[in-house]
Amino acid sequence: MQRCRVTPDQFLHRCPALWHIAPAGAWDAIRETGLLSASQLIDAADLDDARRAELRDTPRAEAVTISVDGADVVLRDQAALLKADLAKVLEPGVSVADWVQVLNRRVYLYADRTAMQKALEKFVTTEGDQDVLIFSPRRLVEQEQHIIELSAQNTAANTRRSDPSKGRDTFVSVTRFADRKPAEVTLVGGLSDLTPIVRAERHHADGTRTALPR
Repeated sequence: MQRCRVTPDQFLHRCPALWHIAPAGAWDAIRETGLLSASQLIDAADLDDARRAELRDTPRAEAVTISVDGADVVLRDQAALLKADLAKVLEPGVSVADWVQVLNRRVYLYADRTAMQKALEKFVTTEGDQDVLIFSPRRLVEQEQHIIELSAQNTAANTRRSDPSKGRDTFVSVTRFADRKPAEVTLVGGLSDLTPIVRAERHHADGTRTALPR
């Protein structure tokens, strides 16, 4: 039996809000250059070839700070991928380096408010103030549906499974996704023009927030 696929309107019903969290100060650069994926930032960074290849192909055990056009940029860690043998959950023909490259080509949005708040509290506690980008899902779908890909699982996590669960079909377009709420919403290759789609707030350790200019 063919699975029912989600329509753009059903996607909007299931994901009425979307968020992205970045360290305080990131919004200034994002507003100017766009919301870039880790791959794009790594390509643009002041790195030697060996370090660039390592960051492209290897899970980040901890957050990494790189310099892009003279400004410090933080790549968040991918430590969850290292909790078990990642190779065991990848489908045949997909290497660890392949999978890390797939992940690095995307920007990740929270589709669940509870999960977003939990992550935000963690980052504020461990790193200090955070810039939260608040997306208009409808405008995102109307203007950038071609870069949206969805996943039914947390792709940055690595559960202790022995069967392949991650591979070429883990991320699919909105219209190919099953009729359910996605676990992850991703933007392939980032987003260059955020002005009509995003507003931003800075969240402080004391629980207050400040609206940031567009």
